[in-house]
Amino acid sequence: MSEDRTAKKEERSSRIKKSIVLSGLVGTGGLFIAKMLGLVYSIPLSSILGSDAYMSYYGNAYRIYNYILNICTAGFPLAVATVVARYQVKKDYKSLVEIKKLALMILSALGLAGMIFLMVMAGPIARVMLQSSATGGEGVAIMTNLLRLIGIAVFLVPILSGLRGYYQGLKEMEQYAFSQAFEQFFRVGFMLSVSWLLVYVLHKERKWALYAAVISTSIAALAGIAQYLVFDRRKFSEISEPAEQQISQAQSRETLIREFLALAVPYLISSVVGYGDDIFNTMLLPIGLARKGYDEATRNVILSAVNYVGSKINAIPMILAPGFTAAVIPHISAAIAEKSQRKVEKNIRDCLNIIFYIAMPVCFCIAVYAPGIYHVLYYTEDLATSSGVLAWNAVEGFLGTLVPVVSTIMMTVGYRKSLLIRLTIGAVAKAILIVPMVSLLGYPGAVLCSVLCNGYAAVFNLKEIHDKCNVRFWPTIRIALKLLLGLAVILIISSLLNLIGLDASKGSRIICLFKLALNGLCAVAGYGLFTWWLRIPQKVFHFRRRKA
Repeated sequence: MSEDRTAKKEERSSRIKKSIVLSGLVGTGGLFIAKMLGLVYSIPLSSILGSDAYMSYYGNAYRIYNYILNICTAGFPLAVATVVARYQVKKDYKSLVEIKKLALMILSALGLAGMIFLMVMAGPIARVMLQSSATGGEGVAIMTNLLRLIGIAVFLVPILSGLRGYYQGLKEMEQYAFSQAFEQFFRVGFMLSVSWLLVYVLHKERKWALYAAVISTSIAALAGIAQYLVFDRRKFSEISEPAEQQISQAQSRETLIREFLALAVPYLISSVVGYGDDIFNTMLLPIGLARKGYDEATRNVILSAVNYVGSKINAIPMILAPGFTAAVIPHISAAIAEKSQRKVEKNIRDCLNIIFYIAMPVCFCIAVYAPGIYHVLYYTEDLATSSGVLAWNAVEGFLGTLVPVVSTIMMTVGYRKSLLIRLTIGAVAKAILIVPMVSLLGYPGAVLCSVLCNGYAAVFNLKEIHDKCNVRFWPTIRIALKLLLGLAVILIISSLLNLIGLDASKGSRIICLFKLALNGLCAVAGYGLFTWWLRIPQKVFHFRRRKA
């Protein structure tokens, strides 16, 4: 019986490794659980913090953390996955053993450098972020402490990312997904229990809950590393044992390092310019809001909606980016190594089709249900302003889902130079335009600025893939146009249900929660049935009729 179970498990794992759709969905599944936990914890945490200002501090600290982390990892996890995929195709097991050692050494050093930088620069960064704040020294002191505490995670997370990247390259997407969920379970459990204990049992100031929430990232990273080491002890024998029998020598360290750098440096530059939104939203957006004439309370409401609530809600569609990025790299890298143009084209189109099919309705629902989402789930001192910002921020969510995947495809197929030029142009343009556009239009100006700058990079990158890789995008464009009709179905159903009393933006939160769930489920079901009638999911997910 156990042999049958093992055989079925191996057969399922083999199917996942061979299909970019299954690999992407499995990777996304783990991230979905992790992000849903992130969404769930943000609800009680916002109540524990009980302040738009504290929620804004928390969101800003994580924006800085994400930016520094992306620079410090320098694209090495993705580079590791790419190189591992190449050498697995060649069955060079000795090189695979060497790659693992090198990856962990390099990422540990980069993480240490990032931690030291953030510890030293926490004060100056905090002062720049809160230069227009009336809270003065207290707010700067809190932000400085947050940045220093989260600096510990900047050291630990790259090590965990290195382990994930290695097994991602081996197409172990089930472990990749499990690790994401496991880490988040640990983080949420620690965060909420300790924050609740500090505020409601020990009666400490709410800023201590803020500190506990930030420390939880480091605790979870340690737990994730421990879990991966357990997995590695069992799984690495599949590499180490053939390596002992391999006659040929491994690639030299110098050769492997050159391969890493050839991939990681473009990823580093891509991270610096491609994730500039974290810097723009923490440092430039407040300047634009102040010039627009918003008072400090309104600025805190907007920044909380963008950097705390918006980042949590947008994480739902944006999980597709890392999930399918994790799948794209080994599958397209292997197809290129096999010199299979058909597989390259199929993998690229499959990836984009699924992102459009899932991300478009999710982001549209965030915009449509923004008032209900905020009323039911989050603390705010100004519901109208907060929900309006969240609705606009849904556009950022779609861009944040699509653009990283297109960038990763460009990296994987070898068009790094033109990608980096476009990302740099887009980032510089946004840095120049965001303050004047926000000063003129308010927060919507920041979103329109992203549409112009990020949209430019995505469109021209896809055009280059079409021209040089001979990838036909008309099937994907037709699917996207049909999906717009599906979005109209969501809007019609939502509006009709609001008219008959299922508006979730007013009244008791408990009752509105059920209204929101029922309204949303009906709208999404309508989208699913309508698109099924148009035979879109059948094409996207390659459903086949069973033979009689």
